[in-house]
Amino acid sequence: MINLKTVFVLALLTTATSVSADEFAIDTLDLHATIAADLAEGMEMMQQNLNEDMTSMLIATEQAAEATANVTRSE
Repeated sequence: MINLKTVFVLALLTTATSVSADEFAIDTLDLHATIAADLAEGMEMMQQNLNEDMTSMLIATEQAAEATANVTRSE
């Protein structure tokens, strides 16, 4: 059987959670600004990495083409 202390504790917890739920608010504007800034930074880093990778690939392709041209001329 439930005693009086248990009923009192349950009532207190129910009241406390409903009050704290009403007072808890998240400022989504700051959260949105932070996420947007992080996203922009990540996209910029990805763009730089992509540019470096493409440059490396183009240089390697160009060097391979030159090496092939030199071998062909030697024969």
